[in-house]
Amino acid sequence: MHNTSRKLEGGLRTNGLFNKKSEPDKPLISAITIVFNGEKYLEQTIQSVINQTYDNIEYIMIDGGSTDGTLDIIRKYEDKIAYWVSEKDEGIGDAFNKGIKLSSGEIIGIIHSDDYYASKDVVCKVVNKFNKYQNIKAIYGIIDFVDPKTNELELRWGKDCSPNEIKKRMYIPHPTLFCKKEVCKNIGYFRKDLKYAMDYEWAIRLVKYTKPYFLNKRIAVMRRGGINMRNIKNTFWEASKSLWENGYYMDAIIMIIRSNVKDAMEKVIRKLRLNIVIKKYHNMKKY
Repeated sequence: MHNTSRKLEGGLRTNGLFNKKSEPDKPLISAITIVFNGEKYLEQTIQSVINQTYDNIEYIMIDGGSTDGTLDIIRKYEDKIAYWVSEKDEGIGDAFNKGIKLSSGEIIGIIHSDDYYASKDVVCKVVNKFNKYQNIKAIYGIIDFVDPKTNELELRWGKDCSPNEIKKRMYIPHPTLFCKKEVCKNIGYFRKDLKYAMDYEWAIRLVKYTKPYFLNKRIAVMRRGGINMRNIKNTFWEASKSLWENGYYMDAIIMIIRSNVKDAMEKVIRKLRLNIVIKKYHNMKKY
């Protein structure tokens, strides 16, 4: 077990060996992975970043003080990681912000420790679009949701949407998002007080600032069952709060109503199913 009471760090930067920087038509991309006790899938995430065909990438890893084999995996790839740090943090939003502040790239992408990039040329495709359309400040694309046990595709999602769509749902799959660092300087960082919808609240501010460009390509793969999916009710509440605090009052109320209706319907369905089971049980007892 690792000692999580002190700060640990490593990577090429700590040895003065990282010297990549943005060049004409070849911007430095900062890929950020945050992790906490993520040994199960982390290696696949790391490999999906370091095996990209685009070679001007700065890889930063933020660990929240893992006590499993996470640090052993990170150290295994230390010669490919620009910088990594392991210390206790204040949650996901805080870890996101640490990674962004530590990055020196012109463009930033965040790929979570149980997700991975869909192909080796993802970053290359993204960079080509940024180079072709200089006015683009953010790009997102298609994400595949897969079953964590079988790895079978459950849903493929991603389409070009009006920024107003953000009032209804999170239409920007966060692991597919790449944005210029200037975006963070203009709209601010992730809120640390939100535990489940910090990415949604940040996306609301993003679409107020600029319309993200939709790249109609598979960018990332996400395993179903993340923290948002395990805490649907809390996620809905924080999402509603985010809408309200960004001035979308009616949309916040509608989201709360939708959440309550959904809960009520699920309770009715569970009760109906229970009644059916009870009836079948009594019918079986007759024989």
